[in-house]
Amino acid sequence: MREVRLSDGIITLSPLRPDDAEAHLAGEDEPLVRWLNGGPGTRDGVEAYFRHCRQQWSTAGPLRAFGIRVAAGEALAGTIDLRFAGRTWLRAR
Repeated sequence: MREVRLSDGIITLSPLRPDDAEAHLAGEDEPLVRWLNGGPGTRDGVEAYFRHCRQQWSTAGPLRAFGIRVAAGEALAGTIDLRFAGRTWLRAR
């Protein structure tokens, strides 16, 4: 997989990595669990999702999941996804 890095020098976007799982789990809060995840995350579940995300990058699939990173150490601060298929309700009418 070709590593992608987009940065303005302060914030960096790059594909999620396996070593992001710990920070991702630590960042779960009640609204995230309630509205996005449908329940508390598990290490196995997060690692499986990150593998899926990397596979999507490798195969040019419809999902691009980015880690939002800050500071020189590139600590994971959040995530953002781009989904190029499956959202028919977003199509222009």
